[in-house]
Amino acid sequence: MLINHLHPKFGISIENIKITKLNEEQKFQLINLFEQYSLIIIRNQNIKNEDQINFTKIFGKLEITKPGTLGSNSNLVILTNLDEFGNVVDTSHKQSKNDKANQQWHSDSSFKIIPAQASILSGKQIPSEGGNTEFVSMRVVYENLDQELKDKINNLKAIHHFAHSRSKIDKNLVSKIEYEKFPPVIQPLIKINPKNKKRALYFGSHTVHIKDMQPNESVNLLNYLNEFATEDRFIYSHKWKKNDLLIWDNRAIIHRGKNYNPKQARYLVRTTVEDTSSVAQYLNEKR
Repeated sequence: MLINHLHPKFGISIENIKITKLNEEQKFQLINLFEQYSLIIIRNQNIKNEDQINFTKIFGKLEITKPGTLGSNSNLVILTNLDEFGNVVDTSHKQSKNDKANQQWHSDSSFKIIPAQASILSGKQIPSEGGNTEFVSMRVVYENLDQELKDKINNLKAIHHFAHSRSKIDKNLVSKIEYEKFPPVIQPLIKINPKNKKRALYFGSHTVHIKDMQPNESVNLLNYLNEFATEDRFIYSHKWKKNDLLIWDNRAIIHRGKNYNPKQARYLVRTTVEDTSSVAQYLNEKR
């Protein structure tokens, strides 16, 4: 494997491999690189959906796509602005609004009782301009916090809710079935990697507030952490090429999409691995 670094502190690109032809040693290497660098990019992977599913199994148990998302009840999340006939949808369409919601900094599935570990995203159709995906290592961000602040937040927990992030785009964006299936959950504000014990901040657009903290104090703390975490020095911005394959660790990474020409076609396919080592709690424990 030929490895190049993407950002001084995290992320690598790998050349000269095909994910459909990996041997056991290469799979082992990929897992270790994933744990170490949190973000991996592999170019020129012209793969079928089944190939992507089989590759994703290297990292763990696949998530079932939630209701209200293209690919629901399968292992695939379809992120596109195309309708079933291949036409680009209007910006008022739910798919376009979901795309806008994904342009907020977030960690995939942090609103679920079993959040996400790895996300694997394949670029099938790419707009000619814009549409970058940006990444921040929350592990690196945590390392750069003052020790006093680290001590303050190490044992805090936060409330995550899918409806919270979507309401920022459109209060009617979340369907009744989505609202009922995904009630608020409690997640740690700091995630500790079970293998290397490294700590990372864990919050994003799904985060409503800090548990057991006064509203003003919670807002101020989350705003400060968000502004600090998304300083330019912490961001890697990925310019897509067709057949790029991106792999990232949601336990240590937040990401967001960037604007692109809404009249140009975009089609990405995501598979997601459950973080079975970090089960959350429901805010309403009776559930």
